Amino acid sequence: MEYSTESKGKGVISLLTAGLGLYFTAAMWAEFNSAVSVFLGPSLGVIVGFIVFLLYQSKKNENEFTQGGNYLTSESTAIIRDNEGRLQQVESTIEKGRNPTIFVAGLYAMIILMSEVSWSDLIF
Repeated sequence: MEYSTESKGKGVISLLTAGLGLYFTAAMWAEFNSAVSVFLGPSLGVIVGFIVFLLYQSKKNENEFTQGGNYLTSESTAIIRDNEGRLQQVESTIEKGRNPTIFVAGLYAMIILMSEVSWSDLIF
């Protein structure tokens, strides 16, 4: 198996993106739970919040995995339809070896820091 320059840093960027998504999910869940618990009480607020979260996540996954039948996990490939109507995976025109891991990590850190300062209060 060949380790090309186009895949270097892709796993780290995916991990950072997953961490940012987890942070925002936890922060928004805490905000939503505190807002709902004011009206419904803490126990019922958690139940309503959990149901809303499940409905949202289910719809999001359905849209993400069925949109045109071309869900890709790699940004360096694309799915196209050939002359016979079959779907084929081909290399895309993205420049190879351009995964700015340090830049993405810094950008995500700034997003989390600004969120903490302005509204979240999840970590600090």
